Amino acid sequence: MASKEVQNQLGSSNLNLFIYNQLKAGLRPSKICEKFGLKKTAVQYHLSILKQAGLIEKIGYGVWEILKEFDEKEVQKSTKVTSRQLGDNLNLFKQDKVRGHAFQFKINLPKLRNWEKRGDLFLKKGIKVEPLIIGGAERGQKLEFKGRKIWLTNKSIVIYEKSSYLADTSKEAQERAIHDMLSLMKSLENYLQANFKIGQYYKFKVSRQHYSLVKNALAQQYDKEGNKLQVFNEDGLWFLIDNSYNLHEAETVHPKTSVEDNKKVQNYFNGIKKFEDYTPQFVVNSMQGIQNNQLIFAKNIESHIKAIQDIGNATQMLKEEVIRLRRVINKNGR
Repeated sequence: MASKEVQNQLGSSNLNLFIYNQLKAGLRPSKICEKFGLKKTAVQYHLSILKQAGLIEKIGYGVWEILKEFDEKEVQKSTKVTSRQLGDNLNLFKQDKVRGHAFQFKINLPKLRNWEKRGDLFLKKGIKVEPLIIGGAERGQKLEFKGRKIWLTNKSIVIYEKSSYLADTSKEAQERAIHDMLSLMKSLENYLQANFKIGQYYKFKVSRQHYSLVKNALAQQYDKEGNKLQVFNEDGLWFLIDNSYNLHEAETVHPKTSVEDNKKVQNYFNGIKKFEDYTPQFVVNSMQGIQNNQLIFAKNIESHIKAIQDIGNATQMLKEEVIRLRRVINKNGR
């Protein structure tokens, strides 16, 4: 059975069960790809979901062990949680696991016939949309579709994802969010009766993405003491401590580098756990010490700059005095 046939018959969610059953039958992921024409990335995606749900465990290179019977509800809630469900599902979050959220996708559009007249077409087809007002002017249409806010403009579609994606790494969380976005685009095409692919693919970028280490020790310490932490670089804010939904999160928020930033932060805290002396209080004190040192350094630099300026002024005065004395000597010598 070819890849498209499998996907068309089963759908994305049932591929979890399909791959689970193939593993249970003794097939390795490489054989599943070969036998059913599935891409390696697609199989790896569903393996990560099954692993996150605690259904399977990797015991060797390309070898997976079945841990318990398949439960679709467990699969869904272990990988994706809506904003409304976050407060009621704190037990799903283990310390320093990743919560990917606040995703915003921008999909570039091909040249579509009559797309600029889509408002009239939507009205004729009974598709309910509202005007998109930006800066006091109408820039397109907006609609709610499958729980997401969507903007339709002449050149792009913008999707605001409300769900959180739980994973071991920021990269896995991003892959799951993108997977859902691509599935949503197919449904949106059917709903709006249009094709938004450029060639065979959607051309898109992740224009906003946040990744948090939940129940993080440093965040818990800061929240306990009522302190705030925001870290900036030359590109702006990239790291902060946040306690949304009482999750005590160490969060990376830069739109371009948050995936890599989160991995670095995660590695840092995993490294700390290996050493007993590095307690949360030690980390907080160290961070505060660094901040204090930066303030002292800034003051020292300021005083050094003034001293250098004073030396420069004195040197200039000395130079002028030497020139004056030379003139006097030359004059008297004549």
